[in-house]
Amino acid sequence: MNRLRIIAGLAAAVLLVGAASCTRKDGDFGLPTGPSTLSLTLEVEAIPNVILATGVRPTATIKAVVRKAGSPQANLPVYFSLLTGPGEFDDYTIRTVALTDATGTAVVTYLGPTKDEINDDSAATIEIQPQTTPPYFVIKTIDIRILKGQ
Repeated sequence: MNRLRIIAGLAAAVLLVGAASCTRKDGDFGLPTGPSTLSLTLEVEAIPNVILATGVRPTATIKAVVRKAGSPQANLPVYFSLLTGPGEFDDYTIRTVALTDATGTAVVTYLGPTKDEINDDSAATIEIQPQTTPPYFVIKTIDIRILKGQ
């Protein structure tokens, strides 16, 4: 029991000495600046994001805008993959690629199903990923709601 009290007393003394020696000095360290030169942004949009499946295949335009440190990235391959749901891209595949233009925009067309190809309302999930090199790694998904027409 005495031994425990001695150890507890020593531990308390060490903490008090350590706390007294730990002080903070004020200084002018400046504000962080930004945006970081490592920033890569990807904005995605489906127009429209809700389509009506009728006797004719509905379409939606999928846009991806890629910027690095705020500047548009031209001639960058962007991959579009249909992860779930019916439909395909206008090249009749479930994975396609498009190059960005001078504004950093890559565009593909999604072809939805006809009303005879689905049993009920549905959705398609599309994954968008620009071709990058480390340390960049950006992936986004977008959903298109598909309503079955009469």
